[in-house]
Amino acid sequence: MFSIDNTSLLFALNVAILGLAALIASLKYMEIYEFKSKIPYYPTLIVFIASMLFIPLVRDWLVFLFLWETMTFSSYLLIIYDWPEERVRNTGWKYFVTMHIFCTLPLVIGVALYYISKGSFAFAPLSGTYATAIVALFLVGFAAKAGLFPLHFWLPDAHPAAPSPVSALMSGAMVELGLYGSIRILQAVNWSVSPWIVNLILVMAVLSMLAAIFSYGIQDDVKSLFAWSTIDNMGWLYLLVVAGLLGASGVEKGISYYVLAHGLAKGAAFMTTGALLYVFGTRSLSKMKGMINADQLTAGLMIASIFALEGVPPFNFFLNKLNVIKTLLTVNTTLAYFVAIEWVIAFILFLRIIHRYVISEGKPEAKRKLAGSITAGVVILLVLSMVSQFIANYIWVR
Repeated sequence: MFSIDNTSLLFALNVAILGLAALIASLKYMEIYEFKSKIPYYPTLIVFIASMLFIPLVRDWLVFLFLWETMTFSSYLLIIYDWPEERVRNTGWKYFVTMHIFCTLPLVIGVALYYISKGSFAFAPLSGTYATAIVALFLVGFAAKAGLFPLHFWLPDAHPAAPSPVSALMSGAMVELGLYGSIRILQAVNWSVSPWIVNLILVMAVLSMLAAIFSYGIQDDVKSLFAWSTIDNMGWLYLLVVAGLLGASGVEKGISYYVLAHGLAKGAAFMTTGALLYVFGTRSLSKMKGMINADQLTAGLMIASIFALEGVPPFNFFLNKLNVIKTLLTVNTTLAYFVAIEWVIAFILFLRIIHRYVISEGKPEAKRKLAGSITAGVVILLVLSMVSQFIANYIWVR
């Protein structure tokens, strides 16, 4: 029922690192909530982390589905942690319903068909009458969790609603498990599917990236900004899936490396939003304009997190994004050029945000001094972002 390979180990490592950083950052961050929540934060957070840790390790679809639902329910509880806010409650309801219609339901039907086809829930090669239907159902369910266009509509609201350490876990680990599930079901059919499935994934991935590009410039909520970056990066990852379906080699390795680098960078970015909220008491970029003049440490973490997320050396995410382009060049040069141009545009847009809000004129009022535990959580992830490639290489070779 349980097994570990290179892919599952890197996905689990990503969860473990982000989970530890989230727990550290939460120690002081949760002080911003001045009410007594109905949701027990730390027990729920631990269940959330544990379910995500076990998902990459199971080799039984029924157990996988149980852990998947545990992850979904615990994440829902954490999203609605700030329950006095009606907006938060509505966002949680939207997330929960969306996940069960577009994610859990297709997976339940797919697992049932899998059992009918195989007579077992164990991971195994898949072929026969139901193979295409099973793959399609699984991919829909996993794409919904990954926030792939047009099933992305829940993500820009749900991730900002949760406490920032939870947002880091959701954007840096949970959505990526949707990609992990996609890898496992594609392994079952030896990365061979109907052309219409390949084309559908391709269109969804490209539209995810375009939707993010058109959304970056209109965001004022810093957490929504980084939520759209998650949608963008899921587009990148699913284009790697497309490359694998078109015959490119080394795709599973490339995806696993990208997941670890993205998880660390995205975790740092969302924990930095927690630092901003802790220090300035707002998520509005316009209200924090000129933040470097009020708190250089917090502003510095913001700049570093953006650089890590956009793949600026010395952060190793640069190598992973470059590998996507190199892989796409082997199967479709047009896609490779598109991804490269999108990368440049996204970086320019984020650089504009730095100049407009971080190092611009103005001096927002700092309500608190940044807590050491929040700083530690962000710094740990940023440092690991500089060596993620070496970590991934060491694990993969072993």
